[in-house]
Amino acid sequence: MSEDTSPYPKPTYAWYMVILLLVIYTFSFIDRQILSLLGPAIKADFGISDTEFGLLVGFAFAFFYTLIGLFCARIADSRSRVGLIAVGLFLWSLATAASSLAKNFVQLFVLRMGVGVGEATLGPAANSIIADSFPKRKLATALSVYSMGIPVGSALAFIIGGAIIPIADSMPDVSFWSFSVETGWKKALLLVGLPGILLTLLVLTLKEPPRHGQIGDAKAIPLSEVFSFFMSRFKAYFSVCFGVSMNAAFGFGSVVFLAFFFGRYHGLSGAEVGTTFGAISIVTGPLGLLFGGYLADKWFREGKKDAHIRALMMAPIGFAIPAVTIAFVDNTAVAWVLLGISNFFVNSPSGVAYASLQIITPNQMRGQIISIYIMSTSLIGYGGGPFAIGLMSDYLYDGADALRWAYLTIALVTIPMGILTFVWGRKAYMAAIDEEEKRLNSPATDG
Repeated sequence: MSEDTSPYPKPTYAWYMVILLLVIYTFSFIDRQILSLLGPAIKADFGISDTEFGLLVGFAFAFFYTLIGLFCARIADSRSRVGLIAVGLFLWSLATAASSLAKNFVQLFVLRMGVGVGEATLGPAANSIIADSFPKRKLATALSVYSMGIPVGSALAFIIGGAIIPIADSMPDVSFWSFSVETGWKKALLLVGLPGILLTLLVLTLKEPPRHGQIGDAKAIPLSEVFSFFMSRFKAYFSVCFGVSMNAAFGFGSVVFLAFFFGRYHGLSGAEVGTTFGAISIVTGPLGLLFGGYLADKWFREGKKDAHIRALMMAPIGFAIPAVTIAFVDNTAVAWVLLGISNFFVNSPSGVAYASLQIITPNQMRGQIISIYIMSTSLIGYGGGPFAIGLMSDYLYDGADALRWAYLTIALVTIPMGILTFVWGRKAYMAAIDEEEKRLNSPATDG
């Protein structure tokens, strides 16, 4: 059955789903990134190094996020995706609020693992729902809108954090049962975690869309078969997964240490960094995402089979110069301008990457393939990026400019590696699209 005759939800309802999933995704990034702005206070309170902070914000979240992700993906490929999202949202919001009770580095580390477990449910389920709600020619735009949760959530994490820090510092201590929340950063975590628990109720208003492009019946494909399929298109999948991971390693790694960077080299407080970067990011991030989705859809409609790879490649090409020069710029206003340009391009691949994988993957494998992508971007990008910057700042470079050199090094490593990976996999991706189109046009294919 062709995509034009397949029964998709009505456009109004399909976009309602996208917007609600965008709100949920936004909450996930607020809970995920709020620690970046609270970092100096956490570091002072627990007496940890840059490396330990990189581990706390990176691998504490990313390891369980990826470990649980494949299990959640198998559920998303065969069972209720709405129910999966509802359970995950409740869990990660509860873990964020409970982080306010942490008394030491280890306890906070464990609770951040809990945030990772909960958020592992969202990516495979939400992407699968959206892929079954829009035809391919509109998919990159729909997924780019959903993926605005990344820059909007990141921006709101800084804006809300910047606003909450002085409020939380002036709030009276919160006590219940035998627990107490006394310091400002802990009160901030409590305030951002609680609303997500209430948002769970709205998730239950969603309905499961019909699945399209299935192989055989509605059962989940065995892991061995998914792995074999992945390996059969390895070059196409790897180019997307690893190329975007390089983008994430620079983008997330640098943002995690943003409060430290502008505090050390430009004399700004955490609240000032939060409000300024939040205002920049909430404009440049969504615009970058829509720009990436627009390019991919435009080129794909024109018949360019490598449209999505081209659009992905625009990111490292676009942020290369500002990413390299910002490290040693002393003028604060110029640094913010460079960061805004960089943020525009850093955010452009997110929706495109998801769409590129959906297009070359059968329905019942989409969640599991997406989980492999999330595993790559999480471990290499969200985990490795902050850890690498913290490690270089502590041990590779000396002196007051150590963090500057760490910023510069990660940019010089990840940018060329990302570009070369996309170039290497471009033809393989075009071949994968041809293969999938032939499969979908086969009389034996459902949808």
